[in-house]
Amino acid sequence: MSNTPSLFTLVSALAGASAYAPVLPASAAEPIPRQAVADIQRARVEIYCGHSWQAVAVIRAASQQLRASSAAVPAETFAALDEAAWLARHDQYMRAEQALDTALVGIASPGAVA
Repeated sequence: MSNTPSLFTLVSALAGASAYAPVLPASAAEPIPRQAVADIQRARVEIYCGHSWQAVAVIRAASQQLRASSAAVPAETFAALDEAAWLARHDQYMRAEQALDTALVGIASPGAVA
């Protein structure tokens, strides 16, 4: 009796192994939604124009879009968005813009936005 595997055994083993999908890292699950990034940038414009309540609404919309997506978003990004909304609501525009910059840095990575 021979201990070498038959050609049929090798082919069926390769076919079985190819049926398994590779496990992707969490960061590759889904890219950051473009609309969320656009909303964060729009919030900066609203803050610049002195429209604090509109900025708060846009920041909240961006945060909701990020939470609804399955993209890997750092917790610091959500904290920065919450801080930006609070600061805009209290007319602290420069600090609000800095918080929005922090949020954008938290979600910006090559190929992360779709």
